[in-house]
Amino acid sequence: MDAVADTLAQFIHGGAVDARTRSSARDAVIDTLAVTLAGCRGAGVLALEGTLSAERAGFGVPCLWSDRQFRSDDSALLVGMAAHALDYDDVSMIAITHPSAPVLAALLAGTDWETTTGLEICDALAVGTEVAIRLGEAIGFSLYELGFHSTAVLGVFGATAALARLHRLDPTTTRQALGMAASLASGLRVNFGSMTKPLHVGIAASNGHRAVSWAKAGLTSADGDVFTNRGFFQAFSGGLALRWPDEVAVGDPFVISDPGFERKRFPCCYLTHRMIAASLQLAAAHDLHLASVRSIRVILPRGGALPLIHPRPTTGQEARFSGPYSVLAALHDRAIGFSSFTDSAVARPEIRDRLDDVSLLEVGDEALTPAELGRADVTVVVTLVDGRVVSHVQTTSPGSPQDPLTRRELRAKWVDCLRHGTNIPEFAASRLFDMGDDLAKAEPVGRWLTAIRQAAAPQDRMRAASA
Repeated sequence: MDAVADTLAQFIHGGAVDARTRSSARDAVIDTLAVTLAGCRGAGVLALEGTLSAERAGFGVPCLWSDRQFRSDDSALLVGMAAHALDYDDVSMIAITHPSAPVLAALLAGTDWETTTGLEICDALAVGTEVAIRLGEAIGFSLYELGFHSTAVLGVFGATAALARLHRLDPTTTRQALGMAASLASGLRVNFGSMTKPLHVGIAASNGHRAVSWAKAGLTSADGDVFTNRGFFQAFSGGLALRWPDEVAVGDPFVISDPGFERKRFPCCYLTHRMIAASLQLAAAHDLHLASVRSIRVILPRGGALPLIHPRPTTGQEARFSGPYSVLAALHDRAIGFSSFTDSAVARPEIRDRLDDVSLLEVGDEALTPAELGRADVTVVVTLVDGRVVSHVQTTSPGSPQDPLTRRELRAKWVDCLRHGTNIPEFAASRLFDMGDDLAKAEPVGRWLTAIRQAAAPQDRMRAASA
């Protein structure tokens, strides 16, 4: 792929999206909206919302969970942060990125609810996530190893591509937008476990919106290819990737449908999910209790602990990126959910006092690709007080294409998320799920989004009235 920017622009403009891919995109929209509503009233999201100026009714993008409206780039920022606030949004291990959150946040901010169809949203999301993931695949694991947050860096391209597709930008204008996106890409892994991590997703969505708006207004980017030619690849790989690999194809197939995204079962970093699943298996099979456990060893592939930067977490946010906490909570609670990542749950002495008894061991001399890392086994070895040793090798990741969420599980996740974040009752949440099932049709998306807003916003009005 000699002229990467030109090739991507042509794909964004005219790449065909098949029915299977649209169906996968519909499910990605449903899952991402669910976790957005689950996280919409977290402390970080509320703090960010307080910094934004509301627009008059009819002059901004309606907020899904309140009566307010915001300028479109601010809306993308807010929705993007909410979508990633609980680290419950989907993943693609091909690029170690959360593909749907920045893309959908940008689309919701750049969509006319009355005229844009669900079909158009699904096509744009499929195109946007494809561009982000294939860029990540092309640049390789070095992006992540250098300390960049892949979702933050790649998400701006996904958001830009999705909006360019939605607004039917011609290839030349799309190329200019991609060039500006390359200079807007940012985000560091060192911020994992803080409010800045989910803010990265909002920044990516908002910057994608800006890049498309500026390109439509006539602003230009570099004449040369911003990806090669001492551009994006070199800068974000530390000089290890200089060109697009021949074996990486865009849209053939779409990653969203083949192999598909990893859709989370637990609201925490995806690289904890195998160790959580293994720990739950051990707890059930051997009736384990922390009092009977002397020590725990988690054996991971090389690179498997890179995002797990909080061995002794003190907050719920930090605990989402803690291998020791995830294992101990799974063994103690026999389940992992929203309640596992509150500050009070993390402060439990029966778990805090045991954090040093859990060790993470990375094995293997060869650096893995992100896709290989996602498929690699994780083993949890528990040594008991009586000297016995029990272990479990987890060969699949919960929610991965090898162990995907069923339709019933996706519905249950949707209902649980809406109840957690907005107090929408189960029967109403279930009805909204059914409406979302019809998303990939040529009907305005506003009917569904308005129904969601009407169900969630009364909670906001009631709080305001009682304040």
